[in-house]
Amino acid sequence: MTERKRFIPLGRKFNAAILGVTTLALVLSLALSVFPMFHFYRQDAQDKAQALAGLMAASSAAALDFEDPEAAAENLGMLRRVPSVTGAAVFTAEGRLFAAYRQAPAFFAVQEPQALMELNALTVAQPMTTGARPGVLILRISLDGQWEALAGKLAGALVLLLVVFAVAVSVTRFYRRRLTDPLLRIQEVVEDIARNKNYAQRVAYASNDEIGMLVAEFNAMLDKIEQHDQWLNRQQEYLEGLVEQRTSQLLSNQEELERKNRQLQIEIRERERSEMIRSEVERINRHDLKSTLNLVIGYPELLLREGGLTGEQEDHIRRIRSAGYRMLDMIRNHLDMFKMEKGIYSLRKGPVDLVEILCSLEEEFTPLLRGQGVTLSILLDGKEIEGSETFVVSGESALLRAMLRNLMQNAIEASDRGGAVRISLERGALRRVSIHNGRAVPAEIRRRIFEKYVTHGKEGGTGLGTYFAALVAQTHGAHIVCKTDERSGTTMTVSFRDDGQPVSGPEA
Repeated sequence: MTERKRFIPLGRKFNAAILGVTTLALVLSLALSVFPMFHFYRQDAQDKAQALAGLMAASSAAALDFEDPEAAAENLGMLRRVPSVTGAAVFTAEGRLFAAYRQAPAFFAVQEPQALMELNALTVAQPMTTGARPGVLILRISLDGQWEALAGKLAGALVLLLVVFAVAVSVTRFYRRRLTDPLLRIQEVVEDIARNKNYAQRVAYASNDEIGMLVAEFNAMLDKIEQHDQWLNRQQEYLEGLVEQRTSQLLSNQEELERKNRQLQIEIRERERSEMIRSEVERINRHDLKSTLNLVIGYPELLLREGGLTGEQEDHIRRIRSAGYRMLDMIRNHLDMFKMEKGIYSLRKGPVDLVEILCSLEEEFTPLLRGQGVTLSILLDGKEIEGSETFVVSGESALLRAMLRNLMQNAIEASDRGGAVRISLERGALRRVSIHNGRAVPAEIRRRIFEKYVTHGKEGGTGLGTYFAALVAQTHGAHIVCKTDERSGTTMTVSFRDDGQPVSGPEA
């Protein structure tokens, strides 16, 4: 809460302003008259002293020529007629005191007339060059008379100041009443309105100046406030009736809301029971599917160990085994995807060689590549890999394999017949995996490519491939981005940091 400022009446401020300006003007005029007087007094004293020194030097030259100190002292004694002279002396050119009057001033050599001005004294030196022997006459004069002149000037100015100040006070009181009385009346009306809320009051004052206009506008404002107050009273009565009506409606609606709330709680409990049943069914289904897939995976392993198969038969059996493992991964990934969506997945990190995973996936996708007529190339830092290289990132092998499988499958299936899919591994500040194909993502889904269930023109597509890949990248703290256009095709890039820390958008 701000502190209330001390109240100062307007009349007092008006008096202070006028009297302050008047006093300041008088003081300035006094200063402008005193300082020139002070200056002229000292300048006049200097001129007279130099003239007197010249006269005394001329009259004392003969005594200096004839080496007659008594005559020079008698000549200096004539200075008794000038009361302001406090001392005088005649010196030889070598600085020897020849004759003196009262207290001899200190000697200093000069070639021409010179005056030294101090606050209360004036020293004049006059060279004596008219005689045969050169010398110096030094005269010291008191300036105490300047203070008497200044005191007289100030006394007269003070009397004038008091007279003018008295006149200013009388004039200020007269005009203060003319200016502040209407304002005081306005203040009284405002205070009464604030206490009693009576907007029918008016200020009785009329004049053809600004105060009159202010009073007229104030009365007009009171007219509008009175009308507005009457309108507000009518609106208040209307609103009170409306509030009473709304309150009755709210009580009725509250009862209906409580009834619906009870019904909603019943439905929530039913839904929770259904979700629990669905989760249990999914768990049983996953268990049954895994049990069946163990046979699909186990028999190819048994056949391969027993041998006696042709190379083509072994190749087909390995593909059946790979398909079984892929289906098992899909069942596992379904649960993993749910946990990643909820943010409760516990990532089991370790060193993962992406070259090994990509080579395994290349073998897995051989039938699809042949069927699509698409070629696949894997490059490490711009060079085709041979299979012995390594490209290690920190993560969970199964999830990274599933992510790369989805991205590779999408790229192969989206390519034109005779097209090419290029996988680039790049080392640097970040480790990047880029999967490129020559077809652009349809414009309808470009902005939503990583959203769940987003698919376009793909028979049997679920819209979960890129969504799952984005979830895996996010869980690993990696950054995934899609760049696509009609000219250069589509590139999916996943960026990892060497230290396994999350990759921010600007870094990627």
